[in-house]
Amino acid sequence: NKQLIEDGMTAADVCGAGMKMASQWNTARVSSVERKVPHTRMEDEADLQQICSFGRKLGQGSFGVVCEATHNETRKKWAIKKVNKEKAGSSGVKLLEREVSILKRVNHAHIIHLEEVFETQKRMYLVTELCEGGELKELLQKNTRFTEEETRHIINSLAEAIVYLHKKDIVHRDLKLENILVKSYHHGVDNDMINIKVTDFGLSVKKGGVGSENMLKATCGTPIYMAPEVISAHEYSQQCDVWSIGVIMYMLKAIHPPIPPLSLPERLFEMIRKGELHFDGPIWDSISDAAKKVLSCLLKVEPPLCITANELLDNPWIRAIPSARLSNKLSASTETNQSRTTGRNPAQSRTRIATDTACNGNMRSLLHCSRSE
Repeated sequence: NKQLIEDGMTAADVCGAGMKMASQWNTARVSSVERKVPHTRMEDEADLQQICSFGRKLGQGSFGVVCEATHNETRKKWAIKKVNKEKAGSSGVKLLEREVSILKRVNHAHIIHLEEVFETQKRMYLVTELCEGGELKELLQKNTRFTEEETRHIINSLAEAIVYLHKKDIVHRDLKLENILVKSYHHGVDNDMINIKVTDFGLSVKKGGVGSENMLKATCGTPIYMAPEVISAHEYSQQCDVWSIGVIMYMLKAIHPPIPPLSLPERLFEMIRKGELHFDGPIWDSISDAAKKVLSCLLKVEPPLCITANELLDNPWIRAIPSARLSNKLSASTETNQSRTTGRNPAQSRTRIATDTACNGNMRSLLHCSRSE
């Protein structure tokens, strides 16, 4: 049941957005840690239609659908994700409630904003901002690939969102191109060239804090983006999100996943565990060594050797520092991360990921969204 409801919500969240009750639509967003998101119970959908009009369908899932909505008085456009609680079952509803709980805790420029929740006996309606640009994956397919500057901008925004979540002990666990929405896109314009929003918190979890007793154990996510420690059923931390950022960055530049699609999940997982990364082909000839070095720091098999989301934000490539200064910064970061591994010489802990143009290795691959918890 969990797998089905998660897959369903992912499809629906592709265009996630929302709207508010008549008295709430023009209310300023609350900046406190615990936002007061209205949760209103109604008799049926007819009551909701007194507030807004439903328009085109934006996404479809196993137990839910996302529709564009227009407020009847202000004419402001949002979107509403409608979930059939009966079809979702008790386990699906529990997951949805957890997602709502997490969304009520967050308020960040690059995270989808939950405006309000409506609920009837049979359905739950999540009201969020409308992202008219659709999925980042769709934009990538349309553009063929992003420039290095556009990639830098996207990864910076994504890292900011993940740093924010991790500081709140929230782990997303399903970062992927389909779960990043495009609020706006202005080709070639600096700063706000691509405004992204992280969405779909169905697999997200709030940890109890730091320490081994708060490590995560459930194997979940989408295979192509899953970190080695997750697919190996080992205890893992928020670092699984950083690995996913690395996969996303790779695909923004190369379009295709780091490993060709494989028919057998076991083979895919085997390649992920090896953590070998290729920079083969003419596509990579035009990509800076600095960007490749960032990828090599994100995609390390051993979590203690991988940079954190916060360290990624401070990375010279993200900050557009010339590559001549990048090498020293990355070397220092790598040595610091290697020292986290107990009783291991940093030189012995180096991964097999190459960082120059003629890299050796492989990495992860793209399959269907396959989730389990």
